[in-house]
Amino acid sequence: MWGLFGKKKEPQDRLEQAEKLMNKGMSGLVMKTMVSKEHRDLINQSLDTAKQAQLASSGTVPLSATAIVVSVTDTGKLINFDPIVILVLNVTENDGSTYQKTLETLVSKIQIPRAGDRVGLGHNPANPSELMYMGLLP
Repeated sequence: MWGLFGKKKEPQDRLEQAEKLMNKGMSGLVMKTMVSKEHRDLINQSLDTAKQAQLASSGTVPLSATAIVVSVTDTGKLINFDPIVILVLNVTENDGSTYQKTLETLVSKIQIPRAGDRVGLGHNPANPSELMYMGLLP
């Protein structure tokens, strides 16, 4: 896709660029000296979540489970103006098992889940035994 001043970057290109700026080269060094490890970890976690959500929405990565939102609580924390919330979920795994799970996660400010919404969950690439929020489902 072409933009006004050259080739327009696709979302996956922008995610790769953000990851490079965060973790590699001179900008990565600046980030390590200027941003606390806790905040760098949160930023990298949000980048991983964005990559997984992008793969799930493209159908490349299957969802591991679906869930119905029981409640949403705002933590008051923001990353790039997107809120971190605590979700209480009624989870249904692909094998049919069900349970309730509480999950603290970053959500898009334009797609904050509400009680009763159906959401997708996937395996966390950093810890495959853990489920992570993938986004709202239709």
